[in-house]
Amino acid sequence: MIITISNNKGGVGKTALAAHLVFRAAESMPVLAIDLDSQSNLTATLIERGSRRSQGTAEQLFTEIEAPEPMPTADPNIYLLPASAGLTGVDRLNLSAGFMAVNHIKNLGKTFRLIVIDTAPALGMRLTAALACSHRVVVPLVPESYAVDGVGTILSEIATIGENLNPAMRHQADFVINLVNPQARQHRITAAHIAGNFTVLMPCLNRSVAVADALSERRPVWRKPSSKKAAAQWRALCDNLLTQYGVLQPVSGT
Repeated sequence: MIITISNNKGGVGKTALAAHLVFRAAESMPVLAIDLDSQSNLTATLIERGSRRSQGTAEQLFTEIEAPEPMPTADPNIYLLPASAGLTGVDRLNLSAGFMAVNHIKNLGKTFRLIVIDTAPALGMRLTAALACSHRVVVPLVPESYAVDGVGTILSEIATIGENLNPAMRHQADFVINLVNPQARQHRITAAHIAGNFTVLMPCLNRSVAVADALSERRPVWRKPSSKKAAAQWRALCDNLLTQYGVLQPVSGT
């Protein structure tokens, strides 16, 4: 299973979602995380900055004939193709580089039951390649009008890739509503509007500093939680998503 986390708007929690899906799945199986965002936030969440990277990088998916070798992390079940500064140049490469990356990622999928790809908040070759090899696409959204207004662009890109390059993509996209302020009336109205028009994975996620605090310590929010509510929400969302996608088995009796 290859899952891409995408939105062409920044600040919606793509990396937080990608990291938590990786952490949750890694409790049961080896997982590969691919960081296609040159800001390297997912990389910094999974390994210490300045860690020696003797294995491959995500950039090499597009530039090397042989698939790059993922690097191990402190968690024995988490492997990483880290971001690098050269990733921004990937978007200027030709289509053959994109097709090479697609083949590399699909081949890595023969080793890893789950691959999670974190993308940059922009359209380009990196996003095209990620979508072209993915089985599912998850779009985090903040329940504010300006964030919803930009959804059409990413949905159009997903639809185009699905029609022309990736018929295996089973759905156009699933949505996660993130950074909700439950006291804000407009947030509640907008969240209901999103849920009425798109496939929304539940539960919605409230804004919580506990999430950022946990990721800064390279752990999921449910491990040593400073907020039980945030821990429960994020754990439930990851379980629901990974169960629906067939990565985890449903809990008996549910």
